[in-house]
Amino acid sequence: MKQHFQYLFFCHRIPSRSFFYKGVQFPICARCTGICVGYIIGIFIVGFYSLPPFVYALILTIPMIIDGTGQLFRKWISNNLRRLLTGILGGIGIVYIFIHGVLLFWDLTIYFYNIGKYIGSLFFS
Repeated sequence: MKQHFQYLFFCHRIPSRSFFYKGVQFPICARCTGICVGYIIGIFIVGFYSLPPFVYALILTIPMIIDGTGQLFRKWISNNLRRLLTGILGGIGIVYIFIHGVLLFWDLTIYFYNIGKYIGSLFFS
């Protein structure tokens, strides 16, 4: 199970950036843990409430992007709580972005199907 999480999230598993429970390191780092929790929260929210606009989804991912890139370029060092919280927000945003993408694909499929029916009716009617 540990390897599945590690490969699913492409996680580095650096011990200083991971949570420990009873002396055992989590299978993924703090940010990836937050993203996983955010996925669950995002799916739960969408199941009970309406889907927020796409812009909100992008806004939810911005803190994770800023924190991750700032840490990548060594501008600051985040603590695990910040990684967890920005990961949760990013995970929720990623779920919303994914659902918007699926809905857009569905709408385009229906649109092009209807265009095909119309063009087909011009030639074969």
